[in-house]
Amino acid sequence: MNRISGFQTAVLFAACIAVASPAWSEGKMADPAANRVAVVNGVPIERADFDKEIFLIQKTLLGQGKPLTCSQVTAIRAEVLESMIRREVLYQDSRKAGIKPDESTVTGELAALKRQFPTEAEYKNELGRRNMSEEALRSQLERNSTLQQYVDRQFGSKITVTDAEMVSYYESHLDLFKQPLQARVSHILIQVDPKWDDLRKQEARQKAEQVLKSLRKGQDFAALAREQSDGPTRTSGGDLGYIRTGQLDGQLENVVFRLKAGETSDIIETSYGFHLFKVFDRKPETILAYDVVKEQIRKHLAEEKARQEADQYAKNLREKASVEILLRDEISTAKMP
Repeated sequence: MNRISGFQTAVLFAACIAVASPAWSEGKMADPAANRVAVVNGVPIERADFDKEIFLIQKTLLGQGKPLTCSQVTAIRAEVLESMIRREVLYQDSRKAGIKPDESTVTGELAALKRQFPTEAEYKNELGRRNMSEEALRSQLERNSTLQQYVDRQFGSKITVTDAEMVSYYESHLDLFKQPLQARVSHILIQVDPKWDDLRKQEARQKAEQVLKSLRKGQDFAALAREQSDGPTRTSGGDLGYIRTGQLDGQLENVVFRLKAGETSDIIETSYGFHLFKVFDRKPETILAYDVVKEQIRKHLAEEKARQEADQYAKNLREKASVEILLRDEISTAKMP
């Protein structure tokens, strides 16, 4: 884990950012050097890319509510710049080694990113909002693929992780291996449109009450869900599978996770309509056994060791490289790594 992550528990003050970086609205500056933050072996690191990394960190921190001082913000900027320089020297070394991106992996990652958006238009809109073309996104994924292969080949193949290290990690990180309370749940929804008049909404409630009466008489929940539910799980008899705390709206979760196995809820009204739930099974909170997660731990520790080795190697390369930092006045108060 790089040192930047240590700052990811606090908020960047907008005022500090304003002091530390130029206004985005200024556009392209007359002096080309002003659009760069560093030059590494003749290859520029663009200010736009630097600003994007700072912005993403800022966005991550904004919800945490622990403000940083301006000097801490300056230190983050110094660390981001140093991280970009080290990535650049590693990337240059990977190209010298003849490593190329895995195009099938890149294509798969691009497709996975697209699937996060309901439509192609929304995906394109997000790219536009980030001022990024799909070609630029693919180029970044290709670069990441090249670097990952480089780290795996140069360092990952030489890494060993002992059983003692894995056991120690497991015992000191038990919270990571908690399985929260789970419940096997089925759902019936009698949908309501907020635009409906009171009479139509009342008819929907009466339908929900009739379904509940049928359930109280012992009718099969799955059969009623297939016949009466307006929810997306209708075809599967209302089956939601095993769900964990945090997956449902708070109002629904408060009811569902109080139910015992075999119990059916009363009617719960939300803006979507009237809900009925039945819990078929409950699994208490547990901690996954070491044997279940040890290979996952081995992989994590191997990757962490490889990253540390790569970072040290990058630091050595950086010391030998020709590096011109063009942000010295802006980060001069920060201690560089």
